[in-house]
Formats: sequence, structure tokens, C-alpha cells
Amino acid sequence: MNFNFIFSNLDIIFLVVWIIFFIIVAVRFVRPLWVKNVSYTWLVLCAAALHLFYVIVVTWGQYHVWAIGSDLTRTLLSSPLPMEAPLPSILEWSRSYLNQPLGYFAYYAFGRFFLSVLILFAVAGLLFVVFKIVNKYRGGLGEHGPELLLVLMLISGWPGVLLLIPLALILAALFLILPRTVLGRFIQRESLDGTWEERRIYIEQAFLVATPLALLFARPLLAHFHLLAFLTV
Repeated sequence: MNFNFIFSNLDIIFLVVWIIFFIIVAVRFVRPLWVKNVSYTWLVLCAAALHLFYVIVVTWGQYHVWAIGSDLTRTLLSSPLPMEAPLPSILEWSRSYLNQPLGYFAYYAFGRFFLSVLILFAVAGLLFVVFKIVNKYRGGLGEHGPELLLVLMLISGWPGVLLLIPLALILAALFLILPRTVLGRFIQRESLDGTWEERRIYIEQAFLVATPLALLFARPLLAHFHLLAFLTV
């Protein structure tokens, strides 16, 4: 197996995986009878596992590249974290663990790969709680609406979720004012008994439309406005 080819095309490979996963989620919402045994809880867990699997793979890949690289990179692998390296106060307790071989690499891998996933989990989890509370007291979403939105936020990734939220809300507003002839059957969904049900609020549909846009275009758009370096760690 050509590991160099895999690592050089890893982002494209995982993008294809996310697109396939998104199609499964969309089918689960629009045609639940086709995949009725696939629960939203399972989809949430799979999305989280995909993110963790990705950062583990890229971390191992970075270790492999440094291990077969120059003397400098091999030295970095066996180096502890320098005392002058900054650590957030909440992570200061970990400095003693980083003051040993592989300490510098662990620090680099956490900041370069794992931190963005943790930020995504925190932001998506917080918004999920908000959607859950709003749906409980005010309604507007389906029975599993908050779980669906959580899956879609995880698919969008970080910083894609920052584009997903405003874009989805704008689309939801447009869905409310556009004539039905424009929306067609997309504003409906098949229920578990095989009938088609109308929806008055189109938040879920708006998120479904916005998710692939956020997944594909968030990074290029943020890079164009010179915000990508600020939002990625």
C-alpha cells in the first residue's frame, strides 16, 4: 500500500466519505422507510467516530513523516515540551506529562489536529442543547430534529459549522416566503407509515441544503477573507 499516496490525498478521501455519509443522513430524513433501522443516535456516534478516526490517522501520519524525515524531525519526536511553550491555564496540569520524550510531538498534534475537533464537539453540543430546549418549549422541529441538526453540524466540521448556522437560518427564512411551486416536494418528507407530511417550519430542510455548501466551501470562503488561520488551530 502506498502510504504517501494516501496521506497526500487524505483530505479528498475523507471529503468523499463525508459526502457519502451526508447522503445517508439525507435519505434517513427524506425517505426514513429506506433506512428505518438507522437511528439518529447511531448517525451522531458515527459522525463523532469519523472525526476521531481522522485525527488519529493524521497524527500517526505526521509521526511517520517526522520519523523518516531529517535528523531535526527525528529529534523533535524525542524532545520534551520546552518550559517556555505556552499552555492554557486549564491545561497547565499536563505540563509534567509533556516534559518527557514525545512531549513536543504530543503538544503539536493536540494543537494541530485534536483541538479543532474538540472545539467542533463543544460548539455542536452547545447548539444541540439550545435546539433541544427550544424544540421542547416552542416546537418547530421534528421528533428527532435536534439530533438531525447535530449530525449535520458534525458533518460540516470546523470551521464549517460557523458557515452552516447563518446560511441555514437564511435558507429557512427563504423557504417560508418562496412559493410552493419553487420548493416542490422538497418541503415534504415521507413519514414512517409511507405517507407524505407537510412541514410548516423548514429548519431541517434548510440545514440539509446548507450542509454540503458548508462542507465544501467554508474553508475556501474563510481563506478568501483571511479568517481561516484565525479559526483553525
